[in-house]
Amino acid sequence: MVEPMDRSVPIDQAERDRISTDLGTTLFVEAGAGTGKTSALVDRIVSLVLSGVSVEHIAAITFTDRAATELRDRVRRRLEAMAAGQGTEAEVAARALVELDGAALCTLHAFAQRILVEHPIEAGLPPAVEVMDEVSSLVDFDDRWAGVVDTLLGDPRHAFTVLAGFELGISLRHLREMAHRLDDNWDLVDHRLAFTPDPRPIDVGPLLADLREVVELREHCTAEADTMLDRLDLVELFTDRLEEADGDPLAVVRVLGDRKVVTGRQKVGKQKNWAGSVSIEEVRDRLWAAGDRLDAEVEQLNDEILDRLVEVVGRGAVEAAERRRRQGQLGFHDLLVLARRVLTDPVHGLAVRAALSDHYRYLLLDEFQDTDPLQIELAALIADPDTVTDDWRHLSPRPGSLFFVGDPKQSIYGFRRADMAVYLDAREAFGDDAVHLEQNFRTTGPILGWVNGVFERLIEHRHRKQPEYTPLVPARVDGSTGPPVVLLDTNDSENRSAADLRATSAADVAAVVSTALAEGWTIFDEHLPAPDGGPLGGDWRPCEPGDIAILVRSRTPVDALAAALTDAGIPHRIEAGFNPLATDEVRDLLTTLRAVDDPTDELALATALRSPLFGCGDDDLFEFASAGGRWNHQDPGSSGLPADHPVLEGIAWMAALHARRPWEGAADLVEHLVRDRRAMELALCSPRPRDAWRRIRTFLDTTRAFGETRGSDLRSFLAWCRLHSADDVRVDEVVPPEPDDNAVRILTMHGAKGLEFPICVLADLGSKRMSGGMSVHFPEEGGIAVALTKNLTNVAHRTHADALLDADHLERLRLLYVAATRARDHLVLALHRNTPAKEPDHTATVTNAEILASASADLDMHVVLEPTVLPLPALFPPDTTPIPDESTWATELAAARTSGERRHTVAATSLAADAAEPDTGGEGTDHRWHGEAGRHGPAIGRAVHQALEVTDLGGDGAADARAAAASEDVDPDAVVARVAAALATPSVRAAAASGHWRELYVAVPATDDVLLEGYLDLAWRSTEDGVDGFTVLDYKTDAFATESELDAKVARYRHQGAAYALALGRATGLTVHHMVFCFVGGPDGTPAVERRIDDLDVAIAEVEARLVAPG
Repeated sequence: MVEPMDRSVPIDQAERDRISTDLGTTLFVEAGAGTGKTSALVDRIVSLVLSGVSVEHIAAITFTDRAATELRDRVRRRLEAMAAGQGTEAEVAARALVELDGAALCTLHAFAQRILVEHPIEAGLPPAVEVMDEVSSLVDFDDRWAGVVDTLLGDPRHAFTVLAGFELGISLRHLREMAHRLDDNWDLVDHRLAFTPDPRPIDVGPLLADLREVVELREHCTAEADTMLDRLDLVELFTDRLEEADGDPLAVVRVLGDRKVVTGRQKVGKQKNWAGSVSIEEVRDRLWAAGDRLDAEVEQLNDEILDRLVEVVGRGAVEAAERRRRQGQLGFHDLLVLARRVLTDPVHGLAVRAALSDHYRYLLLDEFQDTDPLQIELAALIADPDTVTDDWRHLSPRPGSLFFVGDPKQSIYGFRRADMAVYLDAREAFGDDAVHLEQNFRTTGPILGWVNGVFERLIEHRHRKQPEYTPLVPARVDGSTGPPVVLLDTNDSENRSAADLRATSAADVAAVVSTALAEGWTIFDEHLPAPDGGPLGGDWRPCEPGDIAILVRSRTPVDALAAALTDAGIPHRIEAGFNPLATDEVRDLLTTLRAVDDPTDELALATALRSPLFGCGDDDLFEFASAGGRWNHQDPGSSGLPADHPVLEGIAWMAALHARRPWEGAADLVEHLVRDRRAMELALCSPRPRDAWRRIRTFLDTTRAFGETRGSDLRSFLAWCRLHSADDVRVDEVVPPEPDDNAVRILTMHGAKGLEFPICVLADLGSKRMSGGMSVHFPEEGGIAVALTKNLTNVAHRTHADALLDADHLERLRLLYVAATRARDHLVLALHRNTPAKEPDHTATVTNAEILASASADLDMHVVLEPTVLPLPALFPPDTTPIPDESTWATELAAARTSGERRHTVAATSLAADAAEPDTGGEGTDHRWHGEAGRHGPAIGRAVHQALEVTDLGGDGAADARAAAASEDVDPDAVVARVAAALATPSVRAAAASGHWRELYVAVPATDDVLLEGYLDLAWRSTEDGVDGFTVLDYKTDAFATESELDAKVARYRHQGAAYALALGRATGLTVHHMVFCFVGGPDGTPAVERRIDDLDVAIAEVEARLVAPG
């Protein structure tokens, strides 16, 4: 049966129509989950194009690369469908398709990069700018962190700050993590840094006086035995220690670390023993007051130390950002900050804004609730290029120039600087004409009924903190088998340990998954043929593992869930956050590399031998050790065992790889390891081979990236891996869809954003909120709030602690809404939880399970299950290609090898190299003009080409030649002479007087499977015998002494030049009349010499024959 669905016009159709028709109005579209936000964006883009707006004047900014790719693909499909028709609309669509690849349909960071690329001088950037990838950014941070450590530990001015901080419990690891956070927000740090004086040592004199007075109160006790007397004895001992430490500021801090004997609030002592002039209450009050003074002194020192460390580390982050700008090596956040900076620059800002406003006349912002606040500044400044103000809220964008799409209820990226207040401010500033989309096309009616019933109670309007809740209206009517909403373990009467609670929850989740599979809960598959045999229309079918997703808030419960699913025989894959350097496959590789690098690391050697890469058992290791073997691959000893013994074989292999270290980089050594030890093949023995393959490939890519950034030294790479393994950085793995991978997915709730699943299980909802970890916040009122641990916080953090907890709680509610709205046909919630022992101090400490259970308690829209693991149905095997017989396979293999050996891209320069006999003094060889240093030969050639690429062909080129010489560090006079000689030739003069192109890239299909490409130094329009065409010139800096040497060089380059002519002719459809080589002369003013390919047509035919020849 086809899915029942309300086929009437959506209730918000009028609002949707405005998106496509009201193009002259700035619209703020609030679209709930599943209402078609991306479709709304596509509608707006296509409507703008059909109205006559060029695609190059549209910028659509999305949150992720995945979203940008999906947006571009959907726009392309819409335009392709229109272009297939007839009439004006088809012509407009066809033109837009040509421009689409260059259009700004991209992420915010990519858009910021466009701004900087278009205005590098105004941004203060060097000519070449590189955006660092993840590995490069980590290496850059490591270098800067090493400098910070040197500053902190090597500068005597910081000695007391650092050492006293260590006494208080601050570690370098805390500071490293803080440095990461400050780096990620260096623009905010820059505006908030203030000079902080060096921390002052604690003056113990007043403290000692207070403590002595308290100790003397024991004289008022009338009994010889009293617990308060015992306490005061301990206080006296503490006071004595503190007095001994006086004069040594660090010793004072160390002693104060044991102040609990004074600060403890236990009610010791009996009233009857203190019946004199001083009561026990007064003694307690005096003792507690003294303890409060100790706490206050330590707290003040703590604040001074933390603020000083924040200044030192934060200033380093700002200076590092400035250094990256000067060097042109930018991180992702640098792109945003520098783009904003160039738009607000007092000198260039207005001109840049005007240029960008003319270029990007329509800016469409997707997932606006989740992006960096810098986004609204960039967009508003471009949309209003004239107003000068420090507050984007006062800008007045042109009508229709801005288009916002978002859902404040789905704002869940506060840790990435998403700010609900900014969203609500933007809605107030630009959303006078708001559009609301409420019709949900993703989820069935019963699930939406439960979601609305729960979250209209949880998400309540809070000024600049939380939006109002807008109910979703279902378009789908449930027609499935199986309960739409399922709650697990609604009984909170038990009190279980965190581990037991997690294990119980995981077991029930696995059981409900097995129940769904065994009972055949149905899901709607829109890719199935319609029952009437018509085109794809969709139908209900029993669920499979690949239809089910389990969502968790953190990585903590993943291992328990994986174990429970494995025990139940349910295939699954983990996409939730993991440390890429801590997986089993990569750990084995790293251990082996450590053993290879350091022959004295006995533990690494033995561990590597026991790994699957070598397969040695404990019996093999025992036999080797008992025979006198040594755990050193450079000196394994004389064990008397045969050479093929697995331990000896493994040690010998490591010794051989160790010998390669001096001349092979880390990436090459890892490739040897993976290939020789059959790491890919061994992955077949793991439960999820494809996951292991992907992680090994990722590790190989990381190794190569590290080598390109830092160098290829194996020891440095291993140290870097050890450092970042300790950082415990976790990422959500992006797993590409594979049609034959029918497995339950385990994802984080954040990782599931933007996705949907037929059956969605929310797991581990009863875990307590993690507290006491590192946090760095930037309160709206100013300052930098830092908490290294629960007890190591600065005053800014303590001042805003409640507000931070409140913001975390409100975002947590929105995250639950996002998770619940991922479900299409069935929603399962694991509400396993403990009974709270007391009323919570703050709503942020209440578990998700308690929140959802309370909000849904009186709703009659769900089923409560106590599932048990059921036998799984036989899963249908995936469609596979039949295995051919051996002879067919051998024929196909030979054909594939032959095809693979062919070059599919041929550079014109390679044809010259192929034609040449070994060295006749050409470019790139060691032959050079008399008097040139060895390394200067090729460098002078690069400098000459660089100058001729940019200089005025009608001038003398001296200034550009000297600049190019400086960039290559070569003799400027030699470059000036060659450039002047080239500019004086008849061909270059003819080009200067005609329309010409320099460094022109040309690529054309030479055959069905071979692409011919090349860069033309100079090409210009020329006419011969009334035929319009081109002349091509290629500069050569080769040295030659005789005419015969020159003839040999022309012969060498003949096919290269003919390839240039062939490519340009095919690309333009015009004739190439002449191919000229310009030998630019020597450093002594020797004139340039021009030589043409006289038989150009014959040379072109020879090149064509070479291109179609095998190999």
